[in-house]
Amino acid sequence: MSMTWSDRVPEAQPRWKPFLKILLVFVLLYFFLGGMQAMGHGLKALGENPDFDKSQPAGEANLPYRDMVYDIFRHADNPLVGLFVGVLATSIFQSSSFTTSFAVALVVTTPLSLHQAIFIIMGANIGTSVTNVGVSFTHIRRSEEFERAYGSAIVHDFFNTLTVLVLCPVEWAVWRLTGRGLLERLASTMSQAFYTGAPTGQKPTNILKDAVQPLVEALEWGLTDGLGLERVTANIVLTVLGVAILFAALILITKALRSLVLHRVEQFFDKVLFRNAATAYIVGFGLTFVVQSSSITTSLAVPLVGAGLLTIRQVFPYTLGANLGTTFTALIASFATSADTPDQARVGVALAFSHMLFNIIGAGVWYPGRWVPIGLATWWARVASKSKRYAVIHIIVFFFILPVSVILVEWLRR
Repeated sequence: MSMTWSDRVPEAQPRWKPFLKILLVFVLLYFFLGGMQAMGHGLKALGENPDFDKSQPAGEANLPYRDMVYDIFRHADNPLVGLFVGVLATSIFQSSSFTTSFAVALVVTTPLSLHQAIFIIMGANIGTSVTNVGVSFTHIRRSEEFERAYGSAIVHDFFNTLTVLVLCPVEWAVWRLTGRGLLERLASTMSQAFYTGAPTGQKPTNILKDAVQPLVEALEWGLTDGLGLERVTANIVLTVLGVAILFAALILITKALRSLVLHRVEQFFDKVLFRNAATAYIVGFGLTFVVQSSSITTSLAVPLVGAGLLTIRQVFPYTLGANLGTTFTALIASFATSADTPDQARVGVALAFSHMLFNIIGAGVWYPGRWVPIGLATWWARVASKSKRYAVIHIIVFFFILPVSVILVEWLRR
C-alpha cells in the first residue's frame, strides 16, 4: 500500500501552540523550583531546635539546631571525617550553603579550626551534586534519555570528586609540613586583604526564593492549619510533597521540551546560550549568582540534555560556572557579616574564599583535562543506563552509606 504525501508529512500546528508549550514549561519550572524549596525547607526545619530563642545569643543552653545535627559535625576534626561530614550534611539538607554557614558557626564557637572546616567545605562541594543526580532519575524509563541526563548530572559529581582528590592531599601535606594548609593560607591572606573588619554591604536578595515562597507557605499552611499536623509530621510531609512536586514537574518539563525540539528552539540553546565554552561558563555563573544555588542551576540543565537539546560537553563549562557563581554569592554574604567580632567575621570570609579557591583551582586543573571527568561520566552513564541498579547504588552508597560508615568508624574508634 503506497503512502500519500499527506501520510508522510505531519499536519502543521497552529502558531500559538509552541508559545503555549513554552509558557507551560515556565509554569512547570516554577513548580520545580517550588518543590525544591519545599523539600529543602522541610529538611532544614526537621534539623532546627524548636526551643531555640532567636532573641538570645546562641550558646550551649540555646542551640539553633537539634543535638543530632551537632553530632554529625562533632568528629570533623579528622580531615577525612570532615570531608565525609560535608558530603553527608549537604546530601541530607540539600544545601551546601547550610553546610558552609554551619561550618563557619562551629569555627567561631567551638575548637574546630579553619583548617578542619575547609575539609567540610570540600565535602559540601561533592554533596551538592546529589540534587541533580536525583533529578536525572526522572528519565529512568527511557534508556537513551537517562544515559544523557545521568551523564550530565554526574559530570558535576566527578569534577568535584576529582578536585577533592587533588586538593585534599595537598591541603593535608602542606598543613603537616608548615602548620597551615594551602587553601587555609591563601584564604586567610585574602580575608586579611579584603575584609576591613566592618560589614561592607547587604546580603544578596534571593529572587527565586522570594518568588516561590508563597507556594511553600501555602503548602505549610495547608499541613499545619488546614490538616492540623504537628510540627515534625508537617515538615516530613512537606519534604515528601516537595520531592513529589519536583519530580512531577521535571517529568512534565521533559515531555514539553521533547515536543518542542524544533529547529528554532534547538538553535537557541546550541547557537546562543551554549555556543562556546566561555558563553556556557558565563551563563552558569550568572544564573547561579541570581538564583543563589548551584543545585538549581545544574539541575535545570539535566532535562535539556535528556531531551537532546544540549550535550554533556556543552554542559561541563556551564557546571564550572555554576560552581563559581555560588561561591561569589556566599562571599558577598560573608562580607555583610553580623559576627560578634572582626576576628570571627574574618573566619567566615576566609572560609568563603577557600570555597571560591577550591572551584577556581579545580577548574584550572580539570577544564584543560576535561576529557577525564567527561569521559568518566560518559562511561558510567552508559553502564548505568544498561543496568539502572548501578545508578541507584551510586547515589545511595556514595552520598549516604559511605559517609555514615566513615563517621561511624571514627565514633567507634573514639
